[in-house]
This record gives sequence, structure tokens and C-alpha cells, in this order.
Amino acid sequence: MKPTTDREWLAKQAALEDNCFVSVGGLVSAVEELKQSRGTGLTRQAFARLVELTRREHKLTWEQLSNKLDVDLAELIGIADEHFTPTPRTVTRIAQFMGVPAEKLLVLSGLARARDVQFQEEALRFAARSQPVEELSHEEHQALEEYVKFLCEQ
Repeated sequence: MKPTTDREWLAKQAALEDNCFVSVGGLVSAVEELKQSRGTGLTRQAFARLVELTRREHKLTWEQLSNKLDVDLAELIGIADEHFTPTPRTVTRIAQFMGVPAEKLLVLSGLARARDVQFQEEALRFAARSQPVEELSHEEHQALEEYVKFLCEQ
């Protein structure tokens, strides 16, 4: 069976896919590719942060989490790098451990595309709010004050 590339057929398939949370391809995927690529880095940051906080909440080392999930340690640690793409199996194992839908984590990890703008906005909000707020050291505080003073004088 030869796959069809008829534009009418592609448009019909895109319309069917349009209301789905996850997009798997077709015309809608091509049309949305540029718009979606901007959010990929943000959602991957949220995914990395989610895995990190979950690990810490359960008081596990990376090695313990790797063993518990039965996934490769290097792959699990690689999730912290927003340019790294984990395997679907690893993402699914993390989802099962967390008790969340795998489809949502597949989107966060960059392995699937969200059809929901609110999903990306919430991922961005989570990534921004979940960063630790640490008090500046004396040296950092002094350096900041001096630099701000310099900027104000110019």
C-alpha cells in the first residue's frame, strides 16, 4: 500500500487531529512546527525540574531513582540538559512512578507536541516558580551593589 500525499487527504487528516491533545504528524504538525519549536525548550526545562523535584521529594539519589525506575542512570541524569531527548520508555517509567499521564510527560520531554496553549503556559509557570530562591552570599551581595552603583553612575 502506497501512502498518499494528496493535499485534500492531508487536510482532512489534519482536521481530525486538530482537537487532540497530542499531535503525531500530518499537515497540522508541519504547519505548527515553527510555533511549537519555541516551546520545546521551555517544556523540557519544566520536565527536567519536575524530575529533579520528584527525586528530591522522595529523598532519592539519582542512582536510587534510576534503579527504582529500571532506567539507565546516564539517561536519567541527561534529562537535566534541555537539548537531551530521553527515550519514550524512560519518560513512561517516570510517569508511572509519579502517577501522572504518560502523554503529558511525553509532551514535556519534547517527544510529543501539545495541542493546548495552556499546557505550555503552565509548564513555563512551573519552571519559573520551582527554581530555588537562595540568599546571596556576602560577596555576591557586595558585587551586585557595586555593579548597580556603577550602572547608575553611567
